[in-house]
Amino acid sequence: MFSRRLAIAIGLAAMLATPAARADELRLPDPNDYCATPQVIERVKQKVDHKFRSYTKTKLFLIEIIDPAEHHARDRDETHTVQRKWCHAKARMSDRTVRDMWYLIEKPWGFAGIPLLASAEFCIVGLDPWKVYGKDCSTIRNAIGW
Repeated sequence: MFSRRLAIAIGLAAMLATPAARADELRLPDPNDYCATPQVIERVKQKVDHKFRSYTKTKLFLIEIIDPAEHHARDRDETHTVQRKWCHAKARMSDRTVRDMWYLIEKPWGFAGIPLLASAEFCIVGLDPWKVYGKDCSTIRNAIGW
């Protein structure tokens, strides 16, 4: 296991050290972009699939989340005890449509919640039949909440 990791690290270092390597050839994930981490993407996919199976009773499901990116962030401070990140991505659905998707990540909740990921709320434009998140997902899309 160690030798495999070492070989990957050496290969990556050699690739980055060559003058021909450019930033657009190798896109490393931004360590500060929490919206694109595999754990968050998987959690959002689980919530989408659960919502469509349990609430809307449709056979629709999420195939892929495309280009997730942070839209707005509010860090913890004296007045805000929970860190929030507003994210935007494209959602490829099982009916072959690609729609705008907005999701909100809140962390950490401390004793009351999970330390690393307390909450992940999402809204896919056009697939919120009860307008829980407002017209066209406005409450998650807007950082101020309305």
